[in-house]
Amino acid sequence: MKEFLQNAYSVSMDDMMELWIETFHPFGSILVIWDVQTHFELLRELGILTNALEAYKSKAVTVEFSSILDAYKTLDLIEASEISPIMQVYSSGKLVSDNIVK
Repeated sequence: MKEFLQNAYSVSMDDMMELWIETFHPFGSILVIWDVQTHFELLRELGILTNALEAYKSKAVTVEFSSILDAYKTLDLIEASEISPIMQVYSSGKLVSDNIVK
């Protein structure tokens, strides 16, 4: 059997999103909505996504707000629906909270 060097690294979705937020939204108030394809109709009804191509092969969508309060208002509005996706709120590049019940 031939020997070879293998480096394998596990990268979580949270780690990738954290890097994305730090890179592209370092100063904003961001609402992250996961499983966009599953919740496309709801997000379209709320005016967050308008085009099915925006959700094609997307795992998450980031929505930037002028204030963190607006991000929480939108999170609450989405949670009031019958189908509630996993969501996270970031502020200034850092995770502030999520709607995951532990």
